[in-house]
Amino acid sequence: MRPTKSDHVSDAELERLGLSRETNLVLDREGNFFAGAEPVAHAGIAAGFARWIERSDAGRYVLRNDLHYVYLDVQGAPLHARSARVEGEGVVLELTGGDEEPLRPETLRRDPEGVLYASGRDGTWAIRLAPRAVLELESCLDEDAEGEVTFALGGQRFSIPEVADPLL
Repeated sequence: MRPTKSDHVSDAELERLGLSRETNLVLDREGNFFAGAEPVAHAGIAAGFARWIERSDAGRYVLRNDLHYVYLDVQGAPLHARSARVEGEGVVLELTGGDEEPLRPETLRRDPEGVLYASGRDGTWAIRLAPRAVLELESCLDEDAEGEVTFALGGQRFSIPEVADPLL
């Protein structure tokens, strides 16, 4: 994780001051942020949160900016592709928050409900593809008579297996 100005302050010191890195912030399965039961309605704040997601050294998801970091509960994939565009022989996914990530077609997989996922960042982060992103890839997707789903682009074809847990 990149350092913040508050990294030198321990959780114990924060607690002594009546503060905590624990929050009620949630990123739900669909890629929406909530503060408790209330949706984060401001598009700019939600986009900032999406850009700030990192993993702590202990593996917990955090929202990290230049000043501080706080923990959040991620109920599905930590990254969400809102749209996709074919560029030459590759695909660029536009993530919530505006970041872009190249699609690694060999990592495509689908959950039992048919939702598509891929791997991003260092290959260990799950990206959930929103319906719009899948529709934008329609020309690359195919399903045969036996139900095998594939992705084809640039003369290459990749099987998209169904997996029990697409987050792994």
